Amino acid sequence: MKILSDLNLLMDYGVPIIYINTQIQERMNLLGKIYVEYTARKDIPVYLWTAGWGCLKLIRFGSSRQIDYVNLNTQSQTLFTSLEYLLDSQEPGVFLFENLLSVNNIDTYKIASHLTNIYFELRSNTTKKHLIIISSDNTQVPDSLNRLIPSLTMTLPNHGDISDIVDDVLHAYSEFYDSDNSILVNAGSGLTQEEIRLGLTLALNSCNIPTIDILATSLLQYKINRFRSFNLNFIAKSNTPDFGGLDLLRKYIENVKYDFLPQARDANIPLPKGCLLVGPPGTGKTLAASAIAQILNFPLISVDTASVVAGGAIYLKQLLERVEACAPVVLYFDELDKLFAASNESGEDISSRQILGALLTWLQDKTSMVFVVATLNRLDALPPELTRVGRFDEIFYVGFPQAHERKQILMLHLARFDERYKNGDVLTTKGWRIILNQTVNCTGAELAQIVEKAARALFYQGREMEIGLQELLEQREMMVPLYIRDADRILAIENRAKYICHPASSVDTSEFAPVTTSFWGNTYLVPSQ
Repeated sequence: MKILSDLNLLMDYGVPIIYINTQIQERMNLLGKIYVEYTARKDIPVYLWTAGWGCLKLIRFGSSRQIDYVNLNTQSQTLFTSLEYLLDSQEPGVFLFENLLSVNNIDTYKIASHLTNIYFELRSNTTKKHLIIISSDNTQVPDSLNRLIPSLTMTLPNHGDISDIVDDVLHAYSEFYDSDNSILVNAGSGLTQEEIRLGLTLALNSCNIPTIDILATSLLQYKINRFRSFNLNFIAKSNTPDFGGLDLLRKYIENVKYDFLPQARDANIPLPKGCLLVGPPGTGKTLAASAIAQILNFPLISVDTASVVAGGAIYLKQLLERVEACAPVVLYFDELDKLFAASNESGEDISSRQILGALLTWLQDKTSMVFVVATLNRLDALPPELTRVGRFDEIFYVGFPQAHERKQILMLHLARFDERYKNGDVLTTKGWRIILNQTVNCTGAELAQIVEKAARALFYQGREMEIGLQELLEQREMMVPLYIRDADRILAIENRAKYICHPASSVDTSEFAPVTTSFWGNTYLVPSQ
């Protein structure tokens, strides 16, 4: 692991204090690696302080991962007296302090000041002592310490590491000798070492005759459940039903699919970053995100933006690390603008700025096969830094479906209830013109609701499930579309984004497209995009 080589280099160079950010599940692995790679090699003791103990303990490592914690014969029963013990010790050693910067009832800046003094005192001391701060609780390091103390991050295992873990767990099972474990490696990507071990152990103990496929399915389900605890929704294979319209967006994604091929790397074509989908609510942006994952044949991971706002920039970085470990993947942000809503009276929010900075840096420097899809209603709600060239590849406007798109959407939903629509048109051309004229500026969600309510009405009445023009018109009459209920806001969304973004749909030139007559009597199509 690269973190261990970096850690050894820093300690050999004499850096007195080092900050390590790690997952809580990896604490024992980190302790063991530090012992094997450094303290045992140099024959020096290693100590550990945690808030739960409230004191410093000597760590002794035995065989089979057995660890003993030995109480010291000192009065080091507080954080600061434990730090004093470190300073007073006349022997070399590695002192590990867990979550030192988030101890309850102690001012963070007081601890930072104390650590600054310790840094310079240890640097001038000839005794080789090192203080390692292990953080697993998303604590932000104060700027004063950031400039002084180097930070390391214990990354998630790569495919090679996962393969070694899988082999280690399965070594006792002769039926898996020389088996191809690539399917298990893919299922375990995005998990920590201990999560992979636990997931595989649970899988082995939950079936009588384990096979690679059964273990992979069980490990994948374990990963899905683990991701949910971080407010990430992982969908291994998107099964989005077909949807109408958005032909230009579809064409763009089909081209993106080629950009991910190895041949594109040989041609020095950069990896795609992602796209923004802007438009009124209910126009199919979320459905389009799932369809994008299906077209690319990538897993889909959706992020809860409210959780990111609550967790802050460090939480976002940890989520992005999980996501990148699962690449290739589509990362979906719904209502991206909610990440940057100011929450204080001055109109500025420090947390939002930190989140923006973390997201901008990641988007700019991203070299992984992660395609980002973000949806929002108002383009002007985003910080301008996010919409400049280099962040997202394209910005599409997903507006109200045009006439031929409305027909496609209605046909798809009608076929769910009325078998006749699976074989072709049931309505006449005149009937289609009537219902399409009555549903101008209806969203895809509203069209689906019209069909569903028509089906329910027939079901409640005990009639045969045959949905015709009359049934559709009855339900349309009882519905007030969003465009009517919130016309001012919808028009504002259209006017501010429509001519900045690329249209997601081509101009409607079908026989159902609206026509108008000019002052001189000329008739022509009216483009709705």
